[in-house]
Amino acid sequence: MTQSRRDRSPQELSGVGLSPGVSIGTAYEVEPQIVALYPIRIASDEVTRELERLRAALKESRLQLEKARGKLEAELGKEHSHIIDAHLLILEDPVLLEEIERKIQEELQSPERAVREAAEKWISAYRSLEDPFFRERGSDVEEVVQRLIFNLMELDSQGHEGLPEDLILVVPEASLFLLVEYPLERVKGLVVKRGGTTSHGIIIARSYQIPVVAGIQNLKEVIRTGDTLIVDGTSGMVQVRPSEREIRNYQARVRQEQKIQQELVGDTSPCLTSDGQRIYLYANVEIDSEVPLGLKLGGGGIGLFRTEYVYMKDKQKPVSEEQQFKIYKHLATMVAGRPAHIRTLDFGGERHPYFSPILGETDTALGLRGIRFSLRYPDIYREQIRAILRGSAYGNLKIVLPMVSDVDEVVQAKRLIQVAKEELLEEGVAFNEEIEVGIMVEVPAAVIMLESLCPHVDFLAVGTNDLIQYTLAASRTDDRIANLFKPLHPAVLKSLHRVAQVAAAEGVLALICGEVASHPVYARLLIGMGFRHLSMSPFAIPEVKGRLREISCLEAAAMVEEVLRQATLEEVEDYVNEFMKKQKTAVTS
Repeated sequence: MTQSRRDRSPQELSGVGLSPGVSIGTAYEVEPQIVALYPIRIASDEVTRELERLRAALKESRLQLEKARGKLEAELGKEHSHIIDAHLLILEDPVLLEEIERKIQEELQSPERAVREAAEKWISAYRSLEDPFFRERGSDVEEVVQRLIFNLMELDSQGHEGLPEDLILVVPEASLFLLVEYPLERVKGLVVKRGGTTSHGIIIARSYQIPVVAGIQNLKEVIRTGDTLIVDGTSGMVQVRPSEREIRNYQARVRQEQKIQQELVGDTSPCLTSDGQRIYLYANVEIDSEVPLGLKLGGGGIGLFRTEYVYMKDKQKPVSEEQQFKIYKHLATMVAGRPAHIRTLDFGGERHPYFSPILGETDTALGLRGIRFSLRYPDIYREQIRAILRGSAYGNLKIVLPMVSDVDEVVQAKRLIQVAKEELLEEGVAFNEEIEVGIMVEVPAAVIMLESLCPHVDFLAVGTNDLIQYTLAASRTDDRIANLFKPLHPAVLKSLHRVAQVAAAEGVLALICGEVASHPVYARLLIGMGFRHLSMSPFAIPEVKGRLREISCLEAAAMVEEVLRQATLEEVEDYVNEFMKKQKTAVTS
């Protein structure tokens, strides 16, 4: 039942944490400015004037993007400018611009209407895809379109006078311009209805260490401007109008996290549990510009480098082997001997905007993803493998094959890797001939087939995000059921425990590289299961490192043993919460 805005009682909302950390602040609802009321048709003698108006709006939009790029470069570093470049590529796309001008000249549409109609096919096509990376690209196009129409109508930007110092933005979507235009020194958190980890707005929020919770459906019914909010971007919880006691508890947690951050940022010393067990912590990164941050915050390497973004560098043509090689060489140089696990392409379906039409087609999470895509398009896969192999001459790169479900896929993929190696040897090109190849364990079939898969791989990388999604049949991209995405579900815990046990028995290293490891409590459970390699959001590394140093592996194993006896999610959560309360009492007594 939907909560009425008139009901001002405390509420707890469950979503998905996209940027870790906790913040307490004042809600500020941001409504998208309405730009739908514009002329539809123009007269034939107005075409020249309207084309000039379009070009003026394009110029203004370009200037705004360049200003935003300057701000990001000044505050976050030059490496973040490529995010703005992606928007510039959309704005300057010749196919899109040609279609807009055609609609103005031939169909006598107003520029506003022409922009909207020309872009709508792109937006709909992207958003029909199941893969979150490409769905987010639809949001990029939408944002550029809104900006262009906004400038066509010569609307003024919203003023930001009188905003509270502890701002929690409550928005339908975390757009890039939203974060660039608001005073980020005041923005303490984001609560959004829609968003994914690859959204440019979310990437920027993570870079600014702003906690984000997404997948909150009934924002307008429960939250209104002026409400006190507690945003927990680690657990995905939002407290609305919390009690004074809850505020004090969270304030204490915020102070503790800040203390840990200050003490451990730049701490590259090993993470040892209280009983002396070494835990290896790595950073998950979406883009190469996040690598230095992951290392600075204590990461011992890159646990997961997603390569889909590499293919979005240029919208006009496929990224070349040489372009890819430069990125992987740069990555290898940055990690300086530390491991960097490169996941090969994991497109959300058999279509990709570079290689085949996607307009009007749909996609499914159960379609041609990951390794299936690569085996269907071996030429694309071969170029990527060659680029990674060439990059391996400069550092400790590893290859990770995504969405593997059976042995045949691994055998075929490794056969193609061998072909690429032989080509490079014949060409006299240097590479690491002993480069390690592992697989993502992220579908139930892989968990079941582990004993058969292990002899064919050098390591396992457990993708908890997809494993939870497929195990519970709960799409993490569907905001309506985001609350069903539960890492503590008994089925998920038993699957993870099985992976740890089989990996140990087979003598294969197992690395957790989903965001579950970002939560200190979940990290404790993973250690108790036997995992010793965890990869997470860069900003989560200091806190997780600090927490793991306080526990013993024996204690964590005992906790796991008890958790695995529980039959329901509620029982698991109750046990874990009670356990953590006792731990907190023991520590503070």
